[in-house]
Amino acid sequence: MGIIGKQLALACAFAALSTSGVGAQELEGFNANDKLAPDFVVTPFYEAGLAHVGRQAGDIIKREPIAAPAGANAWRVMYVSRTWDDRLVPVTGIIVAPKGKTGAPRPILNWEHGTTGGARASAPSLAPNPAQDLVQRSATAPIDYGVPYLGDFLKRGFVVVASDYYGLGGPGVHQYVVGSSAARNGLDIARAARKLPETGAGVDLVTLGWSQGGHAALFTAEDQAAYAGEFRHLGVVAIAPAAPGDTAEFEPVPHIYLLIRGYQSAYNAPFTGLTADGEQLVDAAGKVAVTGVFQKSTELAGPFFVGEFDPVTRAALDANVTGKRPSAAPILVIQGSGDNVVSPEGARTLIPRARQSGSTIDLTSYEGATHRTVLAAAKADILRWIDDRVAGKPVVAPR
Repeated sequence: MGIIGKQLALACAFAALSTSGVGAQELEGFNANDKLAPDFVVTPFYEAGLAHVGRQAGDIIKREPIAAPAGANAWRVMYVSRTWDDRLVPVTGIIVAPKGKTGAPRPILNWEHGTTGGARASAPSLAPNPAQDLVQRSATAPIDYGVPYLGDFLKRGFVVVASDYYGLGGPGVHQYVVGSSAARNGLDIARAARKLPETGAGVDLVTLGWSQGGHAALFTAEDQAAYAGEFRHLGVVAIAPAAPGDTAEFEPVPHIYLLIRGYQSAYNAPFTGLTADGEQLVDAAGKVAVTGVFQKSTELAGPFFVGEFDPVTRAALDANVTGKRPSAAPILVIQGSGDNVVSPEGARTLIPRARQSGSTIDLTSYEGATHRTVLAAAKADILRWIDDRVAGKPVVAPR
């Protein structure tokens, strides 16, 4: 990527990176010389028309069976959800449930995925086999589909839901790190699971999110009681949560162009400092996966943004700061100290802010773990913490 004329004072905790020349960025998994995995193809299933109009959030528009792990059933679904400003929209995702009847309603695991891109073809449910443990698209594509620890959750009797988020898969502009939109998308696919009699899903809910989805998980913690009060939210695990509202000086990373495109649509935020090269990257964010946006950025000289942010943009970023409202559910934040995609500082500043707001929240850090390796490093602790929440064990108050 070419040198930026001026560092952006963007409220975002994506890591500060060197951009002294093409391919100079050190961002885990991103390499300008890598061959990209081909984007998924949007199929007719993902076309909605006006089927969502006049429906209720959580209504299923359509579904189709997909391959599932042994002992489970899985469906690709299109359902009705709402954006942060209450617009009814069609959203897609997957639902996976253990086979057979259950004596008691099954708890729901609400998975909120990390960054894949801003294009419709970036939807994880478009994968040939999306109902599997989390898998990286290819050795040279740091984007994923599936659900981490899926087999473990199914063995524990969970119904697992995974929203693509609005604008990925289904029609619309993806509202990247617009917290309340993503939170509603996740809560509404949980509602959809309860409308599939085959799942046996009840009202007990656990939310798990990573990166972009970690930010969504924190908003789910804050929004659930008011938006989907029928659920009993047992706990929230936010792994390396993105923090687009924490002020940091940095050079742009590809995720920012997804954010700009999403905020332009969601909030009419103008981002008046974008240059012609910057506009090209925002346009690319709606057409290709995040890895494609990164490679496009290496082909341009820049600068991509000049000047300061306007008040509308600053207000939109501030609206997506996590930890300013209390969560009814306890929260566990997971962070690797070696993460260079989402700065560990964002997690550290979140904790006192959220506690001041009245949330029960704690942070577990993994020395040397990166943005990607922290998923394996924290697995046992995450599953144990979730087991305790389902068992009704009290959360130990943070010291």
